[in-house]
Amino acid sequence: MKLIKSYIKAIQYVRSLATFKEENIPSIEYVDETYKGLDNQNTIVRVFKTSNPKAQSIIIFPGASPYAENHPGMIMLGSSLRNVGYNVYLPRIPALKNLILEKENIDWFAHCYQELAQHKIESKNNIMIVGLSYGGASLLRATLDKRMQSPKPKSILSYGTYFSINTALNFFLTGMIKYNNKNYKITPHEWGPIVIFYNFFDTIDIQYDKIKIKDILKHRIKDEHDIVKEKIKTLNNDEQKLINNILNGNLTDEMKDIIHMMIKKNKDLLNYLSPENWIQSVQGKVFIMHGANDSMVPFTESTFLDQNLNNSTLLISFLYEHREISTNRNIFFKLKEFIKLINFNAKYIRYNL
Repeated sequence: MKLIKSYIKAIQYVRSLATFKEENIPSIEYVDETYKGLDNQNTIVRVFKTSNPKAQSIIIFPGASPYAENHPGMIMLGSSLRNVGYNVYLPRIPALKNLILEKENIDWFAHCYQELAQHKIESKNNIMIVGLSYGGASLLRATLDKRMQSPKPKSILSYGTYFSINTALNFFLTGMIKYNNKNYKITPHEWGPIVIFYNFFDTIDIQYDKIKIKDILKHRIKDEHDIVKEKIKTLNNDEQKLINNILNGNLTDEMKDIIHMMIKKNKDLLNYLSPENWIQSVQGKVFIMHGANDSMVPFTESTFLDQNLNNSTLLISFLYEHREISTNRNIFFKLKEFIKLINFNAKYIRYNL
């Protein structure tokens, strides 16, 4: 019975993902509530409720994105999971909305889980947790915190996250990955340089106006493009070249040198955040999913996670990418990938029943 039920729900879920359209977002129903944040302030949690308050609940922790719970991908997941019977919670993590990478994010994840489990979720022993992109690694780390031990989540799902700062950095600088003795070239996403320079540029000693450059990046994160253009005009020629390369994702040799300086300067923080250094301490079932064409974090990072976890199930999908269902493949390829996606989600659903 569990087998049949899991496949029915998996097919419904994948169908909902595949047919999701951004233009329909205004018609999707959800409720914006609040939870008490780590700073004791009321913080938004977007809830996609079913008609059954005691249904299984899924908490989806975000990656570093200025769109937070308004990201179309988050709304797609929340709506699609609600459609197959889950109560879904999308908590805002303020620092991640501001693209700030810090140790406190881990603390905030654990605190948020405890708050939602105690005050929002009725079926407290029926909670699954999901971490997206950077948030996947942060969530795995947070599960080591005692606040996430009672009640324990039924499972963890990591989507598109990283394993090692060293291998992720190599991809970021070269676009090259190696898998099954084959080399793959993927153009890294332009958000990479923006996030790294925004977080760490002011930590190194360098002869650029770091305050002005970081301020421009802050406005870019907010999509304030007109302000960005005006502020770039106040920089000297060398600074204008640098900021334009950062914004466009053009990794020059100078930028690569600067990135190495920033990584070296902030190695303690990055090692703390890097699953490579603590992943074997993670207990419980972990489901891992990654798009093969992910340009933010290479899919090989998830294969490393899978190899170093005690109990995990992995899916590398050539269909489901970092943000949406890919549509540039022939029908037979898509069918094969949809079947893989359904099988993976059926296993996930069945494990958590």
